[in-house]
Amino acid sequence: MKKNRKCKHISFGTIIICLLCMTVWLTNKEDRLLEKEILELREKYPICGLSTPANASTQSVTVESQIENGFIDSFVYGEVIGDYTKYYKNIYSGHEVIDDKMKQNGLGVFEFYEYTIAVIEDTEGRYQEGDIITITDNSMRIDFNPKLSDGMKVVVPVMQDKDKLSRNWFGIFGMYYVTEDGYALSAFDENTAATARTTYSGIKVENLLKELAELKK
Repeated sequence: MKKNRKCKHISFGTIIICLLCMTVWLTNKEDRLLEKEILELREKYPICGLSTPANASTQSVTVESQIENGFIDSFVYGEVIGDYTKYYKNIYSGHEVIDDKMKQNGLGVFEFYEYTIAVIEDTEGRYQEGDIITITDNSMRIDFNPKLSDGMKVVVPVMQDKDKLSRNWFGIFGMYYVTEDGYALSAFDENTAATARTTYSGIKVENLLKELAELKK
């Protein structure tokens, strides 16, 4: 009789341990995609920025170095609205003689492109949910950066344009796609340009935002 009770006690304990193990496994599976799952999603969410665009100098950097050099004001999580649009901007050196020569030769005018983004949230609390902003870069990097489409969700490192407050410069390093299930996948190659701490592809977007917020502190 005592032996049966002991067996039942052991069996009950074994069941509890198995349930706990399964709970941990399910939690881990839910919180981060497996490498195989990430690779399967890469056709839809490709790694970009693998080749230097023509007439441009671009090098792989860490997210930390971008922050330290003042190139990232915040990380914005938002939804793309429509396709990109293009605009032109005069950019001069500030040196009167040089700028006059540039103007005489029709130089100093550059083409840029931008996407409209509906903000969901950002790491620094600069925006409210529903705010509409644009993210912009020089058109020479249009094929270097990810191709975004209407309805796509992304996390983008931004630096505010001083000439237009609703416009933000963005870069590929530190940029993440967000899948329909809410997982983050890097738009850049984390193996060569990852953060100094870890790689984040495959984690939930809410966890990514927490990690990126920590980097900004």
